[in-house]
Amino acid sequence: MPYKHISIARLELTNFKKFYGAHPIDLLSRPDLGKPIVLIGGDNGRGKTSIHEAIYYALYEDDDLPNINTRPNYLRAVSDRLNHRALDEGKTDYGVAIDLLVKESAADRHIRIERKWKVNIPERKVVDLTLKIYENERPIDWIEDDPSAYREFLRSLLPPKIAPFFLFDGERIQQFADDDNREPRMIEAIEDILHINVYKLLRNDLKHYVIDHMEKSEVKKYQNDQFFELQGDKERLGNALDEKRERIADIDREIESLSRDQRQIEEELRRIASPHASERDELIAEESRLNRELDEAKNHTQKCFEPLPILLSGKNLRYSLRKQLEDEQRGLKSPDQREGLSNQIEKIKHRTFISPSPAPPKEVELTEGQIDFYVQRYDEATNEVFALNNDQTLILLHDVGEASRRQIMERLLAVEKQTVILKEAIDRCESLNNELREVRIKLQSTSDDPHVGELLQRKRAIDENVGGLKEEKKTITAEIQRLEADLAARCGQIEERQAWRKATSQAKQTIRLAQEARRVLDDFIKEIAPEKLTILKQHMEEMYLRLRKPEDPVRSLDVDQETWQIILKDEKGRPLEKRVFSQGMKEMYALSLLWALSRASGRELPIVIDTPVGRLDTTNRRSLFEKYLPFAGHQVIVLSTDTEVDKEWARRLAPYVANQYRLDYESSTNSIVIRTGYFF
Repeated sequence: MPYKHISIARLELTNFKKFYGAHPIDLLSRPDLGKPIVLIGGDNGRGKTSIHEAIYYALYEDDDLPNINTRPNYLRAVSDRLNHRALDEGKTDYGVAIDLLVKESAADRHIRIERKWKVNIPERKVVDLTLKIYENERPIDWIEDDPSAYREFLRSLLPPKIAPFFLFDGERIQQFADDDNREPRMIEAIEDILHINVYKLLRNDLKHYVIDHMEKSEVKKYQNDQFFELQGDKERLGNALDEKRERIADIDREIESLSRDQRQIEEELRRIASPHASERDELIAEESRLNRELDEAKNHTQKCFEPLPILLSGKNLRYSLRKQLEDEQRGLKSPDQREGLSNQIEKIKHRTFISPSPAPPKEVELTEGQIDFYVQRYDEATNEVFALNNDQTLILLHDVGEASRRQIMERLLAVEKQTVILKEAIDRCESLNNELREVRIKLQSTSDDPHVGELLQRKRAIDENVGGLKEEKKTITAEIQRLEADLAARCGQIEERQAWRKATSQAKQTIRLAQEARRVLDDFIKEIAPEKLTILKQHMEEMYLRLRKPEDPVRSLDVDQETWQIILKDEKGRPLEKRVFSQGMKEMYALSLLWALSRASGRELPIVIDTPVGRLDTTNRRSLFEKYLPFAGHQVIVLSTDTEVDKEWARRLAPYVANQYRLDYESSTNSIVIRTGYFF
């Protein structure tokens, strides 16, 4: 359960970056006295960003930190933040700690988080870390046996996905305006802040921890007899149907999400495709049509590949096979034919060797032994050549019957025709690809904005995903129809026998209830998301209209209920393009978005702003100091230079400031030190 009200009470840095030794700083504000601001001043390079990072590194590790994906990357990042003088002196104490004050209805909770890093001094790198968490000065030991539980506990305090909306760098704050709420990471964070992710997590947990778990561990197999075999078949078919239907539901959700992304991209293309917006709409429609026809042509080509192994054998080999089969067919002899052939051979033998006519001269006449020898050789040769001792006179290469031989020859003739069909299918695919390429080139040429190419590439990837999902859905739908027919047959057989008893009825009832709950959660998410976004819109509009300059063209805001796109409108209700805003307008927009998210979340969390006004002009600075910082939250920690919060603004902010500090360089220790009081 998320904590509703959290404040940073104290931060400690030990040999962290430019802070040599131990440096504590008390950060509690006094919202009860109207003093929510804690002001920390320092020249550039004096450790303001180090304090900002120390808060992050106290709360998170590994991929919960921005731009850190793996444990090795985390260890390298921490190694880069070790104080160089401490390493040179062989110090072993490195770490950060943060004390949080959590207000609850029952009683306040004081939570301390300590991270200490074990360092290989010769190699000057971190090799391990220890994490300890205390509550009201007592160690939280109920999760020590499970390190991942520590991480989940910290995520419940301030989820890392929403941290950038509360701990941010003013120099890069415009990125929230540039993102336009479209990046998946941004949407996930908004879902987290608005608690929509809680319902999605519950839906996924029902699948993982209830449905999948009970199907694997509690649904028992039936006994091995005819009755229970039928029950088992029905069980198997029912489970298979449920899985297929659940997959269909998942595919529908994925397609819905991808379709929303498609609409976002198409909307962006329409906005930036000037001056040929109407032509772009036609080209987008033509691209979709060509994609559909290309998918159909690919499917047709796939079917044409069935005789491909025979086609690849070559025309000569197919001709030889057909001729051999024809020869074998003609070479088959009947018994009468073989007898006639034998008689003819005997006549030749008699006229040549027994009673030659005419008689040979005396000098070449053979002896009786020679005649016997040549007669024997003649018999062997004729038997071998004419295969008189076999059932057929032709040597067969293919041991197939007459019917099979005819089928093979008919198949060979059909394959010859299939060559033309396959070539036409391949030519059709190539023609469609060429048309699609020309359409995409025209799409890119309708705008000189380089962002168009990136959007088209994303759109193509989404189109491919949607196409694959639709094909998968078509396949699964056919499988469902087959399974339903099989299930109906099993049910008819079971009705003819005794009423069957279900050994796992309770587990199955639980599974059905869990599946129904998942469907209800899907409907609930669709209902609650627009309400949450409406609240977000109201808060954002309230702050933006408070911060905007008089000449700012924005007069109202709206939120697209499907794409979550925040739309800024002019006095005539026309959408405005945020990408052409000035840096100051983007920062006012981003601050309004962050403030709205904070209010819509229903949680009171500390806000830390590093370098808040570096790119703002005088008018925007006045709006920030007078209308935003005093009202941004119950604890607003501002890290600033003396040119951002100068003497005059320090005086004006003084009524709202609970604590103020200055970061100075101390040459004797070559370290940054924290002193009470601001610059002036």
